[in-house]
Amino acid sequence: MRILIAAGGTGGHLFPAIRLSEELKVRCMARVLFITSCRKQDGDILKGKDIAFRTLPVIPLQSRDPFSILNFLVRLAAAAIKSLFLVLAFRPSAVIGFGGYLSGPPLLLSALLGIRTVIHEQNVYPGKANRILARFVNKIAISFPETRGYLKRFESKIVVSGNPLRHGLKRFQKTGSSFTVLIMGGSQGAHTLNRLMPEAIDLIPADKKGTLDIIHIAGHRERNKVVRSYQERAIKSRVFSFIEGIDRFYNESDFVIARAGATTISELLYLAKPSILIPYSHAGAHQQFNARVMQDTGGAVLLEEERLLPEDLRDIIIRFMDRELLDSMSKGIKTSTKDACNILIAALQ
Repeated sequence: MRILIAAGGTGGHLFPAIRLSEELKVRCMARVLFITSCRKQDGDILKGKDIAFRTLPVIPLQSRDPFSILNFLVRLAAAAIKSLFLVLAFRPSAVIGFGGYLSGPPLLLSALLGIRTVIHEQNVYPGKANRILARFVNKIAISFPETRGYLKRFESKIVVSGNPLRHGLKRFQKTGSSFTVLIMGGSQGAHTLNRLMPEAIDLIPADKKGTLDIIHIAGHRERNKVVRSYQERAIKSRVFSFIEGIDRFYNESDFVIARAGATTISELLYLAKPSILIPYSHAGAHQQFNARVMQDTGGAVLLEEERLLPEDLRDIIIRFMDRELLDSMSKGIKTSTKDACNILIAALQ
């Protein structure tokens, strides 16, 4: 088999695709080629995994001004031409796209050429690219059963696969009087979390603050600023630009404060890890839908980003510094036993 995978633009699209690629490689089932974005971080991650890839010049439509629209259309046309050449040269037996602007050209062209096509939707509410592609592809794999309601016209194509999760994730319950907090803003960091977290933790009474150990993923652009912010307040912390092998930090943490990207929610559900979720308020409200899935299990508190104050975060963090509460929240989270990679591989055949 030859499998073409289209994924990139964000870690939420890229990491599940990498996990599927790794499984295909382990099983010696297929030769895999990635099509990804021109984002340097995507290329660096794939190089580190020794995965063959090509890039497309396509970008998301940033605004409605004439220059942005023209730039988008020119790049889209170039991406379509390059996709056609890549598909004809690689001759895949199946193509799978993991959503986002990058998936459009290679998936649509492959479907028109009669090649088997699959899309995977990580979020509860499907993205625009996947909503368009749904009518053309052979199979639609979804991570959450709730997604069915948004794709009713294509029910016969849908399979609930779950989200492929990275290696090394293990359910682990901590004990003791100290608390380790993992703060994540996604693969590119989150300005709101980077700004509010040091302020909120500084407001915690000294006796409780002394029992906290902070692990903060701040993104490349703001890491140094976040480091200084914690240092100025004498808060014990470890601040990173980006962490690929995040499993060990999940294991260290008692609870997580994060955005609500699809991969994050899938991992929190799998690990039954209590969390404070602050969904990104833009990008089609995808993260609000994701966060509600976790909230409905009783495993998370959802906070709206708009008008969120350090005092609000302080109060919730103090509330979470209760071992009985964390244990109760963790026990209420129902984890899935599905193997997403098995289901996706079956859909590709």
